[in-house]
Amino acid sequence: MNGIGVAGKTVLVTGGAQGIGRAIAERFAAYGARIAIADVNEEAGAALARTLAEAGREALFVRCDVSRLDEVRGLASEVRAKLGPADVLVNNAGIFPRADLMGTDEAFWERIMGINLKGAYLMCQAFVPGMIERGGGSIVNIGSTHARSGDPAAMAYAVSKGAVVTLTRNLAKGLAKHGIRVNCVQPGWVASEGETSRLRATGTDPDKLFAEASARLPMGRIQTGEDIADGVLFMASGLSSQVTGQVLTVDGGLSLR
Repeated sequence: MNGIGVAGKTVLVTGGAQGIGRAIAERFAAYGARIAIADVNEEAGAALARTLAEAGREALFVRCDVSRLDEVRGLASEVRAKLGPADVLVNNAGIFPRADLMGTDEAFWERIMGINLKGAYLMCQAFVPGMIERGGGSIVNIGSTHARSGDPAAMAYAVSKGAVVTLTRNLAKGLAKHGIRVNCVQPGWVASEGETSRLRATGTDPDKLFAEASARLPMGRIQTGEDIADGVLFMASGLSSQVTGQVLTVDGGLSLR
């Protein structure tokens, strides 16, 4: 299990308290990594850290709004002090409010960009120096298939994820000389807690919708957080040691349509 090279590594997952982020944290912990969970959801984040610790894993939760420089710097200091410099950074924190062009006001735009894009930039700026000091590391940014296909009903979100791909490629090119790989994993439609809650809030039966959508996908089902976690684990592990600046799409063939 530990042959992929993440055992004993310090892995930081933003937005790690629930959904895709939780699945990523749990997957790395199962392979022997030390886990730092950053999230604004204190209750869920602290509970996950306790669960991992009770299973014999070294885990830390730190409340952090990734759009705030002071909180990101505080996170970096606490992780370094308690778990050591991060070997792997997973920029998963993100929000997915929906609005078209005319429904997107300045505050709405800035909130999405602040978390989805600025947050990834601030996290990289805070944690890359430690990776350089250690002689290498891996950064995995979580994107979206909306980055390529677009979504007029979620315009700002799609733009933010397109920018994450550009950020990934620029950082990969600039940081390769330090032994730091930077890649992006793009989920398709994931049956996450957040997506389920969003659908229920609109009066939609998520189970029925997921079943209908699964029947239309080439691989026969929509994705789970665990599917995305496997992609992230691959991109961060020694199995992809010569992969950088790339986008791995995990969507069950959705983007083939």
